[in-house]
Amino acid sequence: MTKARLIIVHGFMASPANHWFTWLKARAEALGMEVVIPAMPDSAAPDAQRWQETLRQQVGQVDDRTFFVGHSLGCITALRYLSQRPDKERAGGIIMVSGFSEPVPTLPELDAFTAAPLVNLANLTGIAHRAVIASLNDEIVAPEYSLRLSQRLVAPLYGLPDGGHFLDRDGFDTLPLAETLLKQFVTP
Repeated sequence: MTKARLIIVHGFMASPANHWFTWLKARAEALGMEVVIPAMPDSAAPDAQRWQETLRQQVGQVDDRTFFVGHSLGCITALRYLSQRPDKERAGGIIMVSGFSEPVPTLPELDAFTAAPLVNLANLTGIAHRAVIASLNDEIVAPEYSLRLSQRLVAPLYGLPDGGHFLDRDGFDTLPLAETLLKQFVTP
């Protein structure tokens, strides 16, 4: 059996070293996973095409032993990448944290990421393991955006009462719920 891979896709104004990403990387590696956290280019002024190209270069082929965790802008970036894969390249699981798949009025600079519809929504809803994590007091991506994302993905929504945007400044240098879900997804 091939080694499971985890791809963690950070968001706007972030880097692989921010928030809970390196913590989750270490936890996944302890499960025997290979982990990649691509440094998305120019995260302060992100370009949708450049972000897709970065995933193409860093991720390559996807299979049922490939898992994605996205945060905020990293969610729609990962979903767009996965929706463009051939049907035979279906990921094993996705965990979307503070995600959205439509324009967010408070973040108009990110509209290019949601301008076109997802290419193959069936390729996303056909992923065996799907989850969306949201915070009920997220002031950056309001929880209703994550709710609608979970509906589009036909994915369970895990709503936490006081997570903010799950940033390190919100006190999130760990995200145990993401680890718990990942363990459930990876362990047969």
